This record gives sequence, structure tokens and C-alpha cells, in this order.
Amino acid sequence: MTSVAGIIFVNPAAGPDDLSADELRRRFSGHEVVECDPGEVGKRTTDAVRRGVDFVGVAGGDGTIRCAAEQLAGSDVPLLPIPAGTRNHFAKDLGVRELDDAVQAVQGRVVQVDVGEVNDYRFLNNSSIGIYPRIVVRREAHEHRLPKGIANVVAVWEQVRRRGQRFGVDVDGRRHRAWMVFVGNGCYGEGLIDLADRESLSGNELDVRVALADKPAARVRLLLALLVGRLSRSKLLVNMTTPDVCVDVEGTTSVEVALDGEVERLETPLRYRSVAGALSVLVPADRNTAER
Repeated sequence: MTSVAGIIFVNPAAGPDDLSADELRRRFSGHEVVECDPGEVGKRTTDAVRRGVDFVGVAGGDGTIRCAAEQLAGSDVPLLPIPAGTRNHFAKDLGVRELDDAVQAVQGRVVQVDVGEVNDYRFLNNSSIGIYPRIVVRREAHEHRLPKGIANVVAVWEQVRRRGQRFGVDVDGRRHRAWMVFVGNGCYGEGLIDLADRESLSGNELDVRVALADKPAARVRLLLALLVGRLSRSKLLVNMTTPDVCVDVEGTTSVEVALDGEVERLETPLRYRSVAGALSVLVPADRNTAER
């Protein structure tokens, strides 16, 4: 692949202290590097596509990268994910595990990957309703005064103490009493909230899991699994894989929905689908990825 002229957006608050805009300019010589807040990435990406850039790079976590991917999906402009956030599951699943990998990807190859979609919002890793979005909202509230790790523990503990958080949900015509519904972009392995072992990003399938609320001690068991970062397949879960699914929450017209760790309030029902090969991504030429 010949040298390309691209633009790279960097979230100055996302990554390690030594990953500055100046460092990115040095490593990606000849490409434009722009510092911007995550909330500006979507609009700036749209503007960049209109300018005719050859690629859009994003240095940040999964939530920031999602903002750019929403605008790039369906276009012929590839995304360059640069792992620089707290979590970088999408970039790592594509073989871009560190900055050196992203530098190599500029001269690498383009792969097509699926994206998840719910009510016109897109996501790269997963979406969920129930306990997890509430934990995210409370964690963000506590982060104003606490480190992120401690804020997460406090947010989980708040959900352990609270009662009455289960909800009725209809998943493709099947009714459940649940604590959480998880929808993954692509099929995951045994892990759930730790996002381990994604098998593919090109299978045109959603990994749907319902955490049941009608099992003994289900809420405590689920929250402890969330706290330690692993919820293995068990009797707590109903699992299915499908290219699309309709999720309707009883007794409400809108619900908080987590999208790659960011929370939006969406109207119900939630209509999920896998959009096959919707996003072009730059990856290192010699790297095995979740795209196959």
C-alpha cells in the first residue's frame, strides 16, 4: 500500500501521559493530528470524509473510536484504531495492540468488519440494557471525586444494595424476567463483560445473552461477576446468535442503553441488527485478526 494522507483525532484525556499529540505527529509524519474531545469526534469525522481524506485515525478508547466508526460505516474511508484508552477491545481484536501496530497499519491492509446497530446507533463491541448501563452512569458520577477503579467498585456496590432493578423483557417474542440483556457485535467466547475471546468480526451475527432474574441469588452472582470482570456461561444466562433481534422492555417507552461503554437513552422497542462488512479498517499486513 502506498503512503496515504489521513487525519488522526486524539482524545487528550484518554491515554497514557507519554502519548501526546506531538508524539503522534512524530510517529505519523505527513498526516494531520488534531486534539479534540470525544463529543467532537463524530462531527469532525463527517467533515474529514467530506474533505476526501484517505483514512481517519482515532487515538482513544472504544467509546471514542465508536464515535468515528458511526460516521465511517458505509463509506469507503477506512478507520485506523490507535489504542490509547482505558480499554481497547476493538483495536486489539484486529491485531492493533499498541502504537507500533497502528503505525504499521498505515502501510498495511484494509479489512471489512461488521458493526452492530440499534435504532440507528452503531456499536463496535457490544450494547446492553439493565444493570450494566446503571453501573456506568453511577461510575461516571463518582469519577468526579474518585479514581476510575474505585468509582467502579462503588457503583457496583450500590447496585448490590439496591433492590427492585429486575425488569420484564421480550426478546424476539420470548418473555424473560432479567437483570441485563447483552448484545455483542460478533460471537464471544466464555467471557461476557470482560469481552474476552471474540471469535469473529465478520460473521454477520449478534451474540445475545439474557441474564435471568428468576434464579436463586442471581442478582448478587451477576454483580460479583461484573465486579471481577467475568461471567462464564451458566444457568444465569439465556444465549442465542442471530443477525437481528428485537428487544422490548415492559412498562417503559425509553431505556438507558450502553454502547461500547457509553450510555444513551433510546426509545423502545430496541431493534438490533448486524450490518455485514459495513466498516473498513486499516490493520497491519501480517497480523491475524478477528476478521476472517
